[in-house]
Amino acid sequence: MPRRILTRARALKFGAALAVGCLALSACGSGDATSTSNTTDESAPPLTGEPIKIGYGASMSGPQATNGLGAQAVAQAWQKYTNAHGGVNGHPVEIEVVDTKNTVPGATSVAKQFLDDDSVDAVFLTDLVAEGAMTKLFTDTPVAVISGGGSSDLLWSAVPGVFQNVSGSDYTIKAYADQAKAAGGKNFGWAACAEVAVCQENGGKALSYAQSIGMKGVGTQLISASASAYTAECLSFIGDGADAIAFNIGFATGTRFASDCLQQGYTGIFSVINSGFDQTAFGKVPGFRSVGGTNGFPWWSEAAPVKVYRDAMAEYSPDGIWTSGNSTAIWSSFELLKKALETAKPSEITRETVMDAMYTVKNETLDGLLPEPVTFTKGEPSKPVGCSWLFKFDAGDANPESVEPDKSGNGAEGDLASTCIGY
Repeated sequence: MPRRILTRARALKFGAALAVGCLALSACGSGDATSTSNTTDESAPPLTGEPIKIGYGASMSGPQATNGLGAQAVAQAWQKYTNAHGGVNGHPVEIEVVDTKNTVPGATSVAKQFLDDDSVDAVFLTDLVAEGAMTKLFTDTPVAVISGGGSSDLLWSAVPGVFQNVSGSDYTIKAYADQAKAAGGKNFGWAACAEVAVCQENGGKALSYAQSIGMKGVGTQLISASASAYTAECLSFIGDGADAIAFNIGFATGTRFASDCLQQGYTGIFSVINSGFDQTAFGKVPGFRSVGGTNGFPWWSEAAPVKVYRDAMAEYSPDGIWTSGNSTAIWSSFELLKKALETAKPSEITRETVMDAMYTVKNETLDGLLPEPVTFTKGEPSKPVGCSWLFKFDAGDANPESVEPDKSGNGAEGDLASTCIGY
């Protein structure tokens, strides 16, 4: 049976399941309860091509649910904005988001569902708990697997056919300490998510690196997302003289932890990165002071492509999480897929042609939305990214303040100029 006939048959089943389960972003989502104008580009070409079907596994429940909920909001906004502006080479986009539950079994089940469904042309994944255990499953993947703000170097820079365009965990570990030292920190502590063993393991690496650059490591405290208070952990950091505490925890937990520490008399700074930071959430914590980094582009930039992101989120996911590097990293991944398909211009959309399109990406920065020029080479894993964007942010600030690099890592200027620490 020809592939596209098989796809049509599967697509009917796919669509029926979505109608029952309300999983298709075109049918439901966090932003649909709010009235939007749904404006379209009248000059855009009509959507006449076959749909591009994307299966998205995202942790919408569990200890780091905010990451997956942010992914759902961004996916909804990107799909609706893209389809309102001509789609991708005239092809409409259809995205199915399924909850991975922040567990390895949950993520594995969702990924297998997409891998086995011939109608799925590309797979996205946002699950920082489960992703590091997905290497074997995605080895020799028949479908392009694209990072939704992924971090684990065990997956994203290890397996051909999975595509990463932002910095991973090894880079991030160093960045926590580097930015803390640059802000004057001398005694470095690590707040680790208690639910994931690698968070604590990262602490050992970070403390060792901090000591190598002249800081004192004052230990790790395990921070549980389900705890009602963090008095003991905060007092331990304070007693050890910590003046810089790194957040290897989700921002929903981080806001409560920061509040408790400030109430206990902590006077230092917090070092925050990626999904551990959300401007809106931390802006409500009195006395909060931070230095930060984001592997996704700065959402506060006035550059034209960033304005498109903000406008799309306001239009199509007004209640979604958007002031976070996790969200902007996901948007840039969608935009990179779009750029690859626009470059390749495949005569038909299949998982094979989408995979081939991803390998047309050469020295791409998406006009500053990516932290460094990205190239994908067939048969090789994604090259680790050694650049990000640094900033300062205190409660009460209208927006983060970008830290200007000595040299732009992506060739962009202003707020989109990235800083490269290297891998």
